[in-house]
Amino acid sequence: MNLLKKFHFSFNNFSENRAFCIDEKNISYRNFLEYINGSRILLESGTSFPGCSVGVVCYDCIETYAAIFAIWFSGNHFVPINPKYPLQRNMEVIEKTGVKMVFSVKNNISEIIDTKHIKQLNNFEIKSETDNSPKKISDEQLMYILTTSGSTGHPKQVPINHSNVKTYCNGFLKLFPELKSNACFLQTYDLTSDASFTGYLLPLLVGACVYTVPHNSFKFLSIAKLISKKEITWVKLTPSVLNYLKPYITKLNLKHIKHLIFGGEALPLSMIKLWQPIFKEADISNLYGPTETTISATTYRFNTIKNIKSRNGIVSIGKPFPEVEYLIINDSKIVTESGAKGELCIGGKQTMSRYLNSDFDSFFKIKQRGEIKKYYRTGDLVQKDNEGYLYFLGRLDDQVKIDGYRVNLIEVENIINSFLKGEKAVVLSQQINGLFWIVAFIETQVKEFPGLLKLLNKKLPPQMIPGKIIPISKFPITTSGKINKEKLRIYYLCDE
Repeated sequence: MNLLKKFHFSFNNFSENRAFCIDEKNISYRNFLEYINGSRILLESGTSFPGCSVGVVCYDCIETYAAIFAIWFSGNHFVPINPKYPLQRNMEVIEKTGVKMVFSVKNNISEIIDTKHIKQLNNFEIKSETDNSPKKISDEQLMYILTTSGSTGHPKQVPINHSNVKTYCNGFLKLFPELKSNACFLQTYDLTSDASFTGYLLPLLVGACVYTVPHNSFKFLSIAKLISKKEITWVKLTPSVLNYLKPYITKLNLKHIKHLIFGGEALPLSMIKLWQPIFKEADISNLYGPTETTISATTYRFNTIKNIKSRNGIVSIGKPFPEVEYLIINDSKIVTESGAKGELCIGGKQTMSRYLNSDFDSFFKIKQRGEIKKYYRTGDLVQKDNEGYLYFLGRLDDQVKIDGYRVNLIEVENIINSFLKGEKAVVLSQQINGLFWIVAFIETQVKEFPGLLKLLNKKLPPQMIPGKIIPISKFPITTSGKINKEKLRIYYLCDE
């Protein structure tokens, strides 16, 4: 049984169970399938044919989730469109992924996409009891395309196929067999992030309930209320979320939470020591994985603060998922000895085959057992101990994770430099309490840059907007004539 048939079976088998709780409203699996059927009829009557890229403007509503599954059940692949992103950014995604039709529950979306050139499918409250099995698809057929910040300074499109996602789901359920139909899983991530798939794909596969965070509210306060007052048993968060929840730490009742999962950012050991007594009934897991390796590729699980494996104040990223293979390379040579440091390269059934419509080669290739095998070069510096546990030590380039999103600083730098006239910008990340945010330095004699923030907000998503813009009369220079970024850090930033 392929993955889509498993979902279809689950929706019918658990028809009376709650599938979602959105804004205090419970939606059963039977009702959810009716929404999917309605969206699927709308899509298939819109001249869609299997293999199309179909966009979804991702609002927090049942119709959004229904549209995603309608796309999959009709044999097409899903491209998320973020309603918070600027028009130009969204249209670049649409153009590069070949989207011709977009689902949205709102009619007036002209500030989000150019509706003159893209067909809009409004599936608001569209339902049908007519149920058809998912179309036959191959494992190699695409399931979704996500856009990530690129190390070249330009976004890249990551195509993930059904085999990749099926392997991830099978691996997760093998590692966490206790995820059953009685679970309530809090989905905290934006639906344009691959981390969100953990929060709804896996619960829906086993007949569990998905709670979502209302988007028209203060996110962190909503999360605090939900995990304290509802019967949430599984939660996946970025470490940043817990940092924002500190003001509520003494007021939260978290005894009912059985599994707390982190992902999307490095996990500070200090944060675990602060929060573990509050989540004392929960198993804690730290998941790691670039978008190119399908959501999560490694995990480290523990239930006590004693003897937590860590390096440099960062919790271990653990060991690989069942079908994940990896190498550690240093100067393009594989290193195997315990304690050696190098770049983590990930292969196996969860790893994408290539970027969409790009010649950029991000793979380390090696001949193994008579065939050429490819391993995705993560750009992450890791170390392995003698028990096989991996430790994240930092980036080999200027890439950081902010609020669960991957951000390449050069992309932000390029936008700022396109605005400046003669001045030069350098963008760095600042780490405070293990969490990152962006700081831009501009070599200039002026103190203000009217219009720069407006341009950044127009071209970039929120997590890529610098938290500070610092004017400097003259950049420090290295002996080789390059801008001395280390001195900028020492003189102006205080990482903790």
